[in-house]
Amino acid sequence: MHNSSPITFIAWYRANLPAVRDVLAGLQRDGIFLRRGHLLLETSWLGTGARDFYATAWRWDEEDYPLFYDLARRGKLLLTISDTVISCGSKDDIADARDGIAQELIAAQNPQQLSGLLADAAED
Repeated sequence: MHNSSPITFIAWYRANLPAVRDVLAGLQRDGIFLRRGHLLLETSWLGTGARDFYATAWRWDEEDYPLFYDLARRGKLLLTISDTVISCGSKDDIADARDGIAQELIAAQNPQQLSGLLADAAED
């Protein structure tokens, strides 16, 4: 399944930039985009002087779910797709994220759960 519903990654407070860089290190850089297979991920500046992180996945498929989960969990990021907001990680991380936003937050405990949530949100 290829999907064209964009997914946005935003920090609920401040992104963990070293973790974000580590998770994304294996992707091919093409200007403001990172690519791998079908994935097309537009990112903010990650180099020297970067203070926070945001990204939009313009193209993605099911092979990218583990990457998205790891990026969100380790980078302290929320995923938004349509009107759905998803947090990944530990109960403490999810509680912290829930305290920082006004919208309803859905929690994903693992990449498989995230895949179901993203598939449901993309269909809406």
